[in-house]
Amino acid sequence: MGDMDSNSSSSRSRLGSGEGQTTASTGTLVLDSEEGYVGDTITFRGLNLPPNEQFDLRWQSVSGEWGVLQAHEIVGPQYRPRTDTIATVESDSDGRFEMEWAVPEDYGGDHRIRLVDADGEAVAETEFEIIPHFELLETTAELGDSFTVRGYGIGPEIMVNNYPVVWDNGYVGFMTGVQNRGTATAEIRAAGPPGKHVLQVWRSHLGIPFLQNNTQSPYGKVADGRKRTWTVEVTEPEEPPETAWVDPLLEENPIPLHYPDLDEDTAAELDITPECGQAGTTAVLSGSGFPTHREVDLIWYRHEGHEPQGKNQPPDHSVWAERKPDVLPTVTTDSEGQFQIEVEIPVDVGSTRPIVAEIDGRSVAVTGFMLQPSIETFEPTSGPVGTEIEIELSGIGWTMYETTPMFVYDNDMLGYSCALSGPNRTKLRTKLRASGQPGYHFIEVYPAIFTAEEDDPDFQLKPHLSYLDNHPVRPLPACHFTFEVTE
Repeated sequence: MGDMDSNSSSSRSRLGSGEGQTTASTGTLVLDSEEGYVGDTITFRGLNLPPNEQFDLRWQSVSGEWGVLQAHEIVGPQYRPRTDTIATVESDSDGRFEMEWAVPEDYGGDHRIRLVDADGEAVAETEFEIIPHFELLETTAELGDSFTVRGYGIGPEIMVNNYPVVWDNGYVGFMTGVQNRGTATAEIRAAGPPGKHVLQVWRSHLGIPFLQNNTQSPYGKVADGRKRTWTVEVTEPEEPPETAWVDPLLEENPIPLHYPDLDEDTAAELDITPECGQAGTTAVLSGSGFPTHREVDLIWYRHEGHEPQGKNQPPDHSVWAERKPDVLPTVTTDSEGQFQIEVEIPVDVGSTRPIVAEIDGRSVAVTGFMLQPSIETFEPTSGPVGTEIEIELSGIGWTMYETTPMFVYDNDMLGYSCALSGPNRTKLRTKLRASGQPGYHFIEVYPAIFTAEEDDPDFQLKPHLSYLDNHPVRPLPACHFTFEVTE
């Protein structure tokens, strides 16, 4: 196990396939370096080429995304070949050219580079390996602020696709660059006490640090020896840290795949504005194309049930959309078959919340609202060691990429909760105990991934620190809390 797997591919395997599998033999393409990092400047030299001709330089790589079934079930990262033309060059009278080029943000591993003539035939080729590396954007931060770690050249191979982050020898979570061409960003809370702290990046397909990375790993040192351990300084805050907040929310649309089927196909249309937001949002529901002067029941739907816990259970049969009458009102259409009404979005399980229009018990139109996370309860906000802290969240979705948020206390993973657990599923509710020395302490609730294929890196039930730019399907926010331990 550890940092290697007999069934996995080497981190040096070539990225991309398809175009360019024939061997070029008429010319020579030389690099001044066979490996390097994103942002490096490398020099191409072409030799023994037909004189005074133009050629395209083509870079082979992959495009990555999360494999997702029905916008719900995560089946792991998937990659497909990609070829970019990075430059057009012209040989001189001696059949030579020279060109400098900056290595772009892309996945780590070996990339084939081909020189192609006007007929699309390869006349020369070479390879360049991108080595993963990491940068820390700040080395000093006030207590409660964040340190930003950015990784480049991550993945896609299984052994270089999952980078755990550790704070003061406590596991925070992992970073991955699945869908952002190997670039990933994580923000790590500046947790106390004020003073010096150590932040480290490790590597392991299991999602937790493999402690022999830099001593006995067959894949070499993390980042090939570039800096991946930093001593940072947390300073006293000028103002008390913010008590509780959700990351800035992005504009989203509901996912029609999660709507229930209609009983009748009619000309009726149902729309909502805005299409996303937190519980308590005032939205306008509009209908058109309905029969005139008729009562229309507006029905709110909630996803109920549990995800399967065994490998042999069908993944889509244990969670379903269920009618919740009496949440939304009944309206009456006007002489043109239209209506418009303001509604308040209720506290509920998050993700797509279908809204169905029914006439005489038959569904004739549907729309949806993307319910986003919000903090309903955080109390108390201070107290002695051992104080019971209650946290209630709403808008935590039912899908496999959002149903199990991970709780982290002072940058040390604590555990997870489930949006579909408990008798009252409109809120996710948990209780924690305050610990640590007197002063401010920090709780983060990060998105996680409930399941993925076993042959992929182990992303399951761990805080996904690169949720900011690499989470499946939706750019989910994290929730943040500050608790003060008193004397």
